[in-house]
Amino acid sequence: MVKEAPAAPPVKLTLKERLSAHTAEYGKIAIYTYLVMSLATITGFSIAIGAGIEPSSASGVLGVIGAGWLAAKATMPIRILITLGLTPAIAAIITRVRRKRVTPVAVADVADASASASESAS
Repeated sequence: MVKEAPAAPPVKLTLKERLSAHTAEYGKIAIYTYLVMSLATITGFSIAIGAGIEPSSASGVLGVIGAGWLAAKATMPIRILITLGLTPAIAAIITRVRRKRVTPVAVADVADASASASESAS
């Protein structure tokens, strides 16, 4: 009897490695998804913080936006995981919309167009 060596367990990639592979596979869609989520998070935190504080000057407004940015920065690992999960679905939707936008030209339309062109030429 020949005993096979036990299979090596699959290597688990780090979050940074998974994000790099994801970006290589999906490209701009992954980057845009992450950026939109980041801006939405910063905006959401800034509005939530601003609702509790009444900034009276420009520096107060910038302070609220800065606090929103810091709070959003704390949620970065969660946003990366959400990006990893959402990007394939968003890519599928974009691909489906692009396919619908490019409609094949019907053969009858081509025949009609060539008949019209030959009639106008004579």
